[in-house]
Amino acid sequence: MDAIVTCVQMALEPQNLLIVVAGTVLGIVCGAIPGLTATMSIALVLPITFVLPANLGMAAILAIYVGATYGGSISAILLNIPGTPASMMTGIDGHAMARKGQAGTALGAATIASFIGGVLSGLVLIFVAPLLGSVALLFGPAEFFAVGVFSLSLIAGISGGNVYKGLAAGLIGISFNLVGSDPVTGVARYAFGNVSMTGGLTLVPMLVGLFGFREVLKTVEDVHLKYEIIQQVHRILPSKQQLLRMLPTTLRGGIIGTFVGILPGAGGPIASFVAYDAEKRVSDKEKTFGTGDIRGVAASESANNGVNGGALVPLLTLGVPGDGATAVMLGAFMMNNITPGPMLFVNHAELVHSIYANYMLACVMMLVIGLLAARLFMKVIKIPQRVLIPVITILCFVGAYSVKRSVFDVGTMIFMGILGYVLDKRGFPVIATVLGAVLGNLIEVNYRSALQLGNGSPLFIFTKPIAVGLLLVTAVTLLWPLIRKKLSAGNARAVK
Repeated sequence: MDAIVTCVQMALEPQNLLIVVAGTVLGIVCGAIPGLTATMSIALVLPITFVLPANLGMAAILAIYVGATYGGSISAILLNIPGTPASMMTGIDGHAMARKGQAGTALGAATIASFIGGVLSGLVLIFVAPLLGSVALLFGPAEFFAVGVFSLSLIAGISGGNVYKGLAAGLIGISFNLVGSDPVTGVARYAFGNVSMTGGLTLVPMLVGLFGFREVLKTVEDVHLKYEIIQQVHRILPSKQQLLRMLPTTLRGGIIGTFVGILPGAGGPIASFVAYDAEKRVSDKEKTFGTGDIRGVAASESANNGVNGGALVPLLTLGVPGDGATAVMLGAFMMNNITPGPMLFVNHAELVHSIYANYMLACVMMLVIGLLAARLFMKVIKIPQRVLIPVITILCFVGAYSVKRSVFDVGTMIFMGILGYVLDKRGFPVIATVLGAVLGNLIEVNYRSALQLGNGSPLFIFTKPIAVGLLLVTAVTLLWPLIRKKLSAGNARAVK
């Protein structure tokens, strides 16, 4: 009970409250603008949060995360273009409602469903994360090495249709950690005589480049596109009958989203699709999904916001990002010399409590702001891209330069943006590259530590049951495409 009181007091401090409100508004605006994803929004403001205390910095990031995930529904409903990938299913019924003159009701339903999904996942985060954290205290260098490898391989497999392209993208990210000083000996490596490279590649410019500047390059290609905007937004709150109709759907979607979020790498788009598809199978007896059914909006939005709290569970307990946005959050932790994982609950219990409180507070702010300002946010999405692109570009350059005030970091950001653009064009999942860059140091340091504990023998890792289990799951994940292909071929021969 004392911990709950402490959480509430921390959340309601004026400075914290102001940051959460501002972050939620910023997140909603960024999420509502097509192309500005939750991950990209967090990456762009990461340099600003670096100068704040850890609890306030995480409050800002969490608020942007929650706000941006919901904000994608605004453009999905009014433009039929999801502001974020997680809202791709929202536009199916949301835009159909808007074309019937029910844009306000669709926005209201999306806001309420997002709130319920977010709160459900927040409760799971608060009650499940400490239990997993206590179990994870059993982890040592061998286990953490296996967790890093497992996380990277799983995300590489899920983020792209080709698991091998995903793995290759992850290895590219890992290779960036080889630049700079050796973590054990301190000897410079792959610096090529450049003094700026002896300290390694800075994480923030890498993230800003791979997410922000890459998106600028992609958007320039489609700058000529124009969108039909639903101009009229009338009643916001759904009727009592509509609320009762969407409530079971919202609860089911929130639960689905939470558990999908806990799976590393799955993320909002997958949760949204799974929840929408499940609800359509369960309750669409009148075949109204896709024609403007409010339950379609509720299923998608409760699920993709349910992912938010779920994705924080593996991040806090194991240091494994649940999606792209939490991968950037992992970078924020590292910037503050805080390592997520089981010891986080021991060494930084106050920070964990503030994360719980600020996440729930952000959900409440999202509900209030979303219902009060839905009409105002409609105007934001009409910003011409010829204005938006230069603004984002300036933010990318300022964000990269501000960390160390280094021109080299600006060059790193540009290089990463171009690299991310090329990888994306060739079908390589950029998220796997980001996670390789973030997790690479974790993998290398723990592998080297395990070698030292095993007197130089890598076989020491295979004496740890948890590590062996995780590595076996990793192997199955990587080989699954071949296994599935063999099984399909066998079934085809059996049919003949």
